[in-house]
Amino acid sequence: MSGEPPYPPDNPDAMPPGATFSSDPHDDPTKEVIHNPENKHGGAKVYHSEINPELREIAKQQILEAVKGNGIKPDEVEMTKFEGETLEFLAGTELKLMNKNVIKHQMGKVTGPKLLANTKMFDEEAKKEMVKISRSPDVIARMRDAITAREDKGLALDNIKIKLTFLHKDFVVHQPCKNCSAQGRLQCQRCAGKGKESCPRCQARGSETCPTCSGRQYIQGPNNQNQQCMRCNGTGRTPCSGCHEAKYVTCSACKGQATVICQQCNGHAYNSVICMAQIDPVGHYGFQRDEIPKRALDRLDALGSDIQHHADIEIIKRTADMERDHDDIVILYHIKVPMAQVGFDVKGLAVPAFLFGKQGLLYDASSFLETITSPGIKALKRAALGQGDVAKLLTQAGKYKMLRTVITDTSRMANKKVLQKALRENRIGLSEETAKKLIIMSHKALALLNKRPKQIGMALGIIVASACSAGYFFAGRDILPPMIPMANAQMIADTAAAFAACVVGYGAGALYTKISLSKSLKALFANSDA
Repeated sequence: MSGEPPYPPDNPDAMPPGATFSSDPHDDPTKEVIHNPENKHGGAKVYHSEINPELREIAKQQILEAVKGNGIKPDEVEMTKFEGETLEFLAGTELKLMNKNVIKHQMGKVTGPKLLANTKMFDEEAKKEMVKISRSPDVIARMRDAITAREDKGLALDNIKIKLTFLHKDFVVHQPCKNCSAQGRLQCQRCAGKGKESCPRCQARGSETCPTCSGRQYIQGPNNQNQQCMRCNGTGRTPCSGCHEAKYVTCSACKGQATVICQQCNGHAYNSVICMAQIDPVGHYGFQRDEIPKRALDRLDALGSDIQHHADIEIIKRTADMERDHDDIVILYHIKVPMAQVGFDVKGLAVPAFLFGKQGLLYDASSFLETITSPGIKALKRAALGQGDVAKLLTQAGKYKMLRTVITDTSRMANKKVLQKALRENRIGLSEETAKKLIIMSHKALALLNKRPKQIGMALGIIVASACSAGYFFAGRDILPPMIPMANAQMIADTAAAFAACVVGYGAGALYTKISLSKSLKALFANSDA
């Protein structure tokens, strides 16, 4: 999210009643924006107004929730500072029309798209269409409606193309087929345009071998004497049954028409070159950053289009007259977002924070949870190093809700999930670096705590695996192999049984270890504060 809004609001009602400018509260910002054409971005665009007083209590509740169960009582938390205001500023998403021509070819004369004289006109016509779009209030309004209906509402678009199919335009050029000279048909190559070809049965001789005497001119008569073939009169040939002595037959390729359909145009004589002009707006979002405090800027940049969930946003519509006065396409936003510098005293510990957004969320708070739970962190560290009674040290660490949750989650969840949950539940007051260290220490401490149960679980696993193997070899070894329709069935059955016994034994041992650890932690943290 960078840059400045590309357009002035042209809306005298954009500034809220009683608001003041950060640049000069005695100036009329709307007057400057509208009547100073040289200052296109507007010199006065950031306003400040009163903040919702209810956010004070919301901020305090977040701190109270954060320290709950971590050794701090509610009456030990005091709000020492709340300097807030509602930041109001104008932002804009400028829409620049971009075009990409997609060319495709199709047989015949395609109707529907706008007909052009030649393909050289494609770029020119696309540019004309872009100008037409930019000057049509109805099309511009439709574009704005489509973009503001998106999930991001057009906010924080950084050189992002927005596909709007209703802006696309198709053009077509009809080109005579060069292959057939726009005739649609070509001379048949098989018959050279004659419409007939040599008879394939008699090779244009008009006659064929006599089927009775097979061309021998005679047949075997009575008493095994040869006599003249009556069918061919002793010539050995008969009239061709294919061409009936004509020597030629109708051409099989052109069916006697002497021409065939042109394959390039499929007989249409013309081909179409279609230009699909994909005209789409590219969004460029910006606002005047100079007058906005850095901490607020950081939040705005981090939130991106999600600012819509943290601020009140009004889309400003320019009048028809104002639209005609500008050669731009822009969506204007009036954004109102509360912010405050907040301070707390947590049992003598100063905790500064930054409130931003209508939900009153706190950011940039110091890692105060690490400070108030430091005795528990030290106990966890000692437990991880094995410096003392691990169970007793974990009990001391478990007095703090944050540490208790991390330790318990580490015993049953993957590290990544434990970290995500820890940072989510302790959004303020706990740094990611410290959270990672706590998870590592928890792993080491739990490994020491669970050392004996793990040994017992391993022994239990071996016993279970041995029992399963014994049961197979004594009872099932003669039953299972005949059920396997394969060579080496006995070896396969033995291997499968041994593997299954190991899996069952490992599972039994792991289950025992897990249950033992869960019971141990439950007993250690039984008397901890909820």
